[in-house]
Amino acid sequence: QIEGQGHGAVFDCKFSPDGQHFACTDSHGHLLLFGFGCNKYYEKIPDQMFFHTDYRPLIRDANNYVLDEQTQQAPHLMPPPFLVDVDGNPHPTRFQRLVPGRENCKDEQLIPQLGYVANGDGEVVEQVIGQQTNDQDESILDGMIRELQREQDLRLINEGETLPNPPLNRSHSANGG
Repeated sequence: QIEGQGHGAVFDCKFSPDGQHFACTDSHGHLLLFGFGCNKYYEKIPDQMFFHTDYRPLIRDANNYVLDEQTQQAPHLMPPPFLVDVDGNPHPTRFQRLVPGRENCKDEQLIPQLGYVANGDGEVVEQVIGQQTNDQDESILDGMIRELQREQDLRLINEGETLPNPPLNRSHSANGG
């Protein structure tokens, strides 16, 4: 029983190497931390943390492999995602560095910048660039991710590695544009 939310299930549980702490995730998206000692370390972490890719649609290719619908790339081969809150707003750079693969990124590479756009009423409003769209109705944040993936692919090719799944045409957005 999850207080205020009804019944739920524990999906995963991991123990610390010393056995003094363990963490669980449940079917409602909660992370539960148990253990002995002080919790000051965990008080620094935001209450809501999601990857911006958590709810992106997936598809299957001709070989029945799972791909990200927008980038046509296997999810485990995509660049590291950004940490966001429940509304999709990115967390500050100190939290973005907690994501494996982003530890040594420059600040400007860690979170999208704020911009100003005209809404439907003609007002100019502040908006996270990751929520804006470009000419192909793709969010600018997704465009940045696609560019990071392209750079990673080029780096792998230059290092003589072959790409596990050659990327399909990434210039199309999720809605087929």
